[in-house]
Formats: sequence, structure tokens, C-alpha cells
Amino acid sequence: MKLYDASTIDAAPWPDTEEGRKARGFLVPLFQRGPQALFGDRSTLRLLSVDDLLIPLSINDADQGNSYFFSLFARYITSQRAAIATLDWSPALASGASSALLGLGALLKATQIDRCIQVDNWPSLRNMAPPLGAGQIRRITDFLAARYPEHAIVFPALSPATHAPLLNRLKEEGYAFTYMSYTRMLLPYGVELSRKVRENRRRDARLLEASGYEVVDGRDMPGCAPRLAELYQMLNREKYRTNPPMSPAFFEACLRGEMVRLRLLVKDGRIDTFYGFMVKGDVLYSPAAGYDLARPQEVGLYRILNSLLMQEALERGIAIETGGGADGFKALRGDRPVPRYNAFYVRHLPSRRRLGWRLLQRLANDVLLKVTRGILRGIDEAVVGFDGIPETFAPPFMSPGESAERLRRDLDALEREVDAASALEGSALADRVSALTRSLEEWACPPRRAVALRQRLEGLSRRRDEEKRSRRASTRAQRATVARQLLEGATRLGDATVVVHHLGEISRQQLRALAEQLCKAGACTAVALAGTAGGTATLVAAATRGLVERGVEASQVLAQAAPAVEGSAEGGPEVAWADGSRPEGAAAALEAARRYLEARLGGAA
Repeated sequence: MKLYDASTIDAAPWPDTEEGRKARGFLVPLFQRGPQALFGDRSTLRLLSVDDLLIPLSINDADQGNSYFFSLFARYITSQRAAIATLDWSPALASGASSALLGLGALLKATQIDRCIQVDNWPSLRNMAPPLGAGQIRRITDFLAARYPEHAIVFPALSPATHAPLLNRLKEEGYAFTYMSYTRMLLPYGVELSRKVRENRRRDARLLEASGYEVVDGRDMPGCAPRLAELYQMLNREKYRTNPPMSPAFFEACLRGEMVRLRLLVKDGRIDTFYGFMVKGDVLYSPAAGYDLARPQEVGLYRILNSLLMQEALERGIAIETGGGADGFKALRGDRPVPRYNAFYVRHLPSRRRLGWRLLQRLANDVLLKVTRGILRGIDEAVVGFDGIPETFAPPFMSPGESAERLRRDLDALEREVDAASALEGSALADRVSALTRSLEEWACPPRRAVALRQRLEGLSRRRDEEKRSRRASTRAQRATVARQLLEGATRLGDATVVVHHLGEISRQQLRALAEQLCKAGACTAVALAGTAGGTATLVAAATRGLVERGVEASQVLAQAAPAVEGSAEGGPEVAWADGSRPEGAAAALEAARRYLEARLGGAA
């Protein structure tokens, strides 16, 4: 186990992986420039090497006026007092609560609550904690307690949605817990979405199309860091005053690194909105966002920003952690609240210092958690996991990993079905493509693989349509050939052409199409055709309008012929048909039709 500081961090054994390169790109500038340059905070940073893991530590000795990135006092006292001003409480209640927090804060300062080591503290980032084993937790705890005997040891901001196993292992190793805050989580799959939620998402997505904004990667706009810091300040320090500061240096570091990607909304060369995002495991999180509060509200910049972040996650088939705040808006887009906890170890501290942590537990677990639960229950239909510190930590609903894995599994199955459909032809292909298309249409925000599958299905649909057109053209060509052959062997009765023929195995639709085509060959044409299909006799008769006007009707032709196959005629004077149960009578039926036509048209065949 080894510690690295700003002067030695480059020599740390960084993994030669994508994740290792991203971590190095984020942490090295933070260590070398210091948190004050990026966030205005003061803290001693160290990098702890444990087995093949590199874990950032922030070490504080006293209250230094830091933001909640580095200060528990700021998290539980300063931020909570600022949050009270945003609640719809009476002035007396708000004033009393704020005063009580101020008094408790004095006690927490007296017990040096900020004299602690925050383990795996990535300021501005979430869900970074590695899946430490019990043995690793024990070694880290023993090492830090021996190296820093006056400091509490804290694992900050752990959510049971993403780190339930780690929370349980920490508990087994003697850690206690304080409720810290809540975040919100939107899963990519396996959650029933109401019609209202789907429609809200669709409306938000359409706003960008009508806005005239272009989404640009931050790296394509050099020198944009000061503007991003300004937009962040507007939203997070002026409108909402509970969030930590972020300097242009922070955004410059993000633009140079790979951990945080920045997207800008640009119009007429002006950046009005931006959001950053990072992906850890199966969760996407936005560490920073902002927009120009001077822009008209009807433009919907916040709705656009939220929709784009959601698409970043859902198109990847992963969950998105949307953070706390704007709960009513976010609940109408389908996300759900999740608690976050600080795990702390103070067994090595003197009793006076442990008293401060017991006070903090009372505040966090008995007061803040209760208040949060009441607020959320007035907004969300289902609030799970806010009833107290659980005996065993578990995700309050399907975990992001389970949701993403189910989506991948179902997409794998769909991919196999599309592969199988590619080998089909005709009606089997048409039926399978229709069913698979319906399955994919149920996903309102499809991940990229679903988009690719849709494109493949569109290709199969085009192939199906081409095959259908080809079959129709082939059928028409065959029908034209048969019609020509039948006309060559037709009988002339005066000025009329008479076609009487048995065509063997053929459907009624084909017989009727052929009869109608034959009638187009001349103004005075009469047709009587027979065929069989599935052990049933089919008769079709047709007559041109010129013959109908002379009293030769198709229905009368079949009235003479149908009894021979034990069928009854349907249709009208120009086209009639009959199905009969005696296919062996087809020849007799055609003979009866011939005799009738000879009698009506005069003359012998």
C-alpha cells in the first residue's frame, strides 16, 4: 500500500486501459493544480495504491470554508441552511430550522467533524467507488487509522442502487452510516412507462428540433471554458445557491481529458447551454451543466438539456443518474429517487470526537432523512429506501446493472431473430418482419443497437417488398402467357370469342384475374374456367359488357355449370364464381357452360 502526492502522482502505476487513462487525465491536473484552482476548495490530496486499484483521498484537518465536495460541515449545515430557503415553509419554521442547524453546526465544529479522510473522493463525480472486497476495506482502514490517527475515515456518497455490496461490506467492517442526500435514477429498460411520461419525453425531444440550436462537442470550440464557467455560475450559484463553485480551470481540464465529455448548444455562434457527462459502469452522470438564464423561458433550455442527457444514456442502453432537485419535473419523465449515504469509521478516535459523529447521525438519519421522505412522497408515486438506515443495503428497485443487462439480453435475442428472419422469404418473411418491428417500436428511446436492428429490419422490409413486386410481375407475365395460349385456342361463335378451359390446380383469385384479363382481349368475349384447390372445384365465368348487353351474363353461365360440382353461383353479370365439393364434376360443368354459350350466341363450336 502506497501514497502518492502531487509531485509523485505521475509515477503511480496507472492501468494501461481506457478507464485508467481517463482517471489519470482527471486526477493528475486536480492534484497538480490543487482543488482551489478548480473548485475554490482547500484540501490535501493523496492517491492510495491498493493491489491494482488507485483510490484518491482528500484529507482535511479543520473547517476551511470548503464546499461539500470536501467538507461534511458544508454538506450537512451550510448546504442544508441554503436549501431551507428554497422550501415552501413558513418564515417562522424556516428561521427556527436554520437557527437549529446553526447551533448544531457549532457543536460539530467543536468536535472537528471536518477532520477526516474522504476515501475515493472524486470531486464533482459520482459512482466511482470500486467494488472493494472485505479484506481490502480492512487493510485500507487499518492503514489510514495508523497513518492518520486523528482523522475519521469516510467513504462518501454511496448509493445502494450502484454500490449495495460495498455498503454491506463496509458495515461488516465496522463502518456506520449517515444519510447524505438523494439522487434520482432513470433506468434504460424493464420499467413500465406511463403514456404521460412517454409524451413528456417526446415533447422535450421535439423542442431541440424547433429551437435552432446545434449540439457541438466542446473540443470543437477552443476557448469556451470561461463561457461554460459563466453558464454554470448562473444556474448553480445564482439561481440555485446550494451547489459548489467550478472555475474555468475545471472546464479546461475536462476539455483536455477524457473522463468528462462536454456538449454545447450553439446558436449564431453563441453558447447558451452546455452539459457534461461521464459513464461509469452502467450509469451515466452529469457532473456539471448550465444555461443562460437571460434566454426566454419558452425556449425550454432546461427541458432540452435534460432531454439530451437522457438520450445520451438511453441511446447507450444504460441508466442515468439525474441528481436531486426539480423533482416534479423529473418524476414526470420517469426517474425515481434513490438515497445516498456516507459510511464512516471512528472507532480509533477519542470519545469527544465520536460524540460529534453521533450528533451528525441524529441530524442526518432522524431529521434530514425524514424531511426528505416527506418532500418526495408529495411528488413521487413510489418512494422506496427512505425509511431509515437498512439492516442490509439493497437497490430500492431494479439496479442499473440488472436493467442494462436485461436490455442487452433481449437485444441479443432480437438480433438472433433478425438473423433468422433474414433466411425467410415470402409471407413468412413479411409476418416475421412485422412482428419484430412492433417489438422494437415499443422502445421509446432505443439504444444504438436497437437503431441498428431497426435499420436491418427496414432492409428486410425493402427486400420483402421487392420480392412481392417480383412475384407480382412474374405472376402477371405467367398469366399473360396463359391468356395468350387460351386465346390462340379459343372458339369463335359469330363475332364472339369463347374460352372454355380446365386449368388444373389453381386458386380462385388466379382464375378470376385470368378471366378478367381474357375479357380485355376483345369487346365480345365470354370465359368459363375451372380449377381445383385443396380438393375443391372452383368455377369462374366472365363476360364483356358487349355480351351482357346481348343477354349473355356470367352468373347465368355458372347457373348452368355449378350443379355439376354441387356448388352455387355468386357474383354478377360480368364476373361470377362458384366453389363445389365435387372436383370430378368440373369437366361436366365446363361442358354445360359451353352448351349454354353456344345456344345463346348461336352456332356450333
